[in-house]
Formats: sequence, structure tokens, C-alpha cells
Amino acid sequence: MNEAALEEGAVLATGHNLDDEAAVLLQNVLHWQTGYLLRQAPVLPSVHPRLARKVKPFFRFYERETAAYAILRGIDYIYEECPFARGATTIFYKELLNRLEERSRGAKSQFYLSFLRAREKGLFLRRQDAERVSSVNEGLELGECEGCGLPTTAPGLCAFCRLWRVAKAEVR
Repeated sequence: MNEAALEEGAVLATGHNLDDEAAVLLQNVLHWQTGYLLRQAPVLPSVHPRLARKVKPFFRFYERETAAYAILRGIDYIYEECPFARGATTIFYKELLNRLEERSRGAKSQFYLSFLRAREKGLFLRRQDAERVSSVNEGLELGECEGCGLPTTAPGLCAFCRLWRVAKAEVR
């Protein structure tokens, strides 16, 4: 998707919703992954010439709301979790947040939107300082993927190329 957005000179819009963002935020807070916390936002500027600018237009909507909208509008909707997400910690964090939401309606929204407000008010370092600090503190320097050549923080292959390798192996 990144490559296509770059080729077209477009912004990459993803379907990440409030449930996704709150789960990732909870994970990052629990592990104090400051580099990721500094970069978590609904609008992400390009930080590398080979990375497209990204937006998450559904960040205020619950997963159930987006699913209901799709169903009401006759838009194909996949109900099952991605088979490659099996065992992913974000699914566990989503379950925890769902339980919290059952007891305290609006908790997910409050958690994520309060984080964004705190971020705007300068709770975190300014972006220029943050990128320098996070790359030094957490090894988040961008390298090149050995498979596709696009920027990645992972050593060797990027997440897409690793996933693609697993998918191809399962087909064989």
C-alpha cells in the first residue's frame, strides 16, 4: 500500500478504528514504548522519502460502528479476524478494553482521545526531538527491508515481507 501511495503521490488512508488505536496505545503504555507513543496519531507525516504520509480517518469510530455502517450500506465486511493475527497481543488488549467498556461506557474513547489531547498540549517532546530521542532510545532507526527495499524498523525483512513469506509457505 505504501508503494502504491508513493507512486501516485497520494496519502495512505487506513481503516484503523478506535478499538485498534486504543489497543495499540494500551500496549505501548504498558511497555513504555516511548518511540511508538511519540508517533501514535491519526495523521502521520512522512518521516522518510520512501514512506507515504498516512491518515486514519476512522480513529474516532468504534469497530462495531464501522461494521454496522458497512452492513447497512451493503459494503462487504469480513467478520473473522485475520488468520495471521492469531496470537497477536493487540487482540488480547482489545478484549481487555472491551471488558472495561462494558463496565464503563466510553472508556476506550476517553483513553485514546485524552492521550491525543495530552500529546497536543506537549506532554511529549516535539516531533523533531522525539524522532531523535526515540531512535536513540529504542533502536527505531529506519533501515531498508532486505526483501522489498522499503524503510523498516525491523532487522532484515519488514512486517509485510515476513507476512508474505509465511503466506507463501502455507500455500505450498
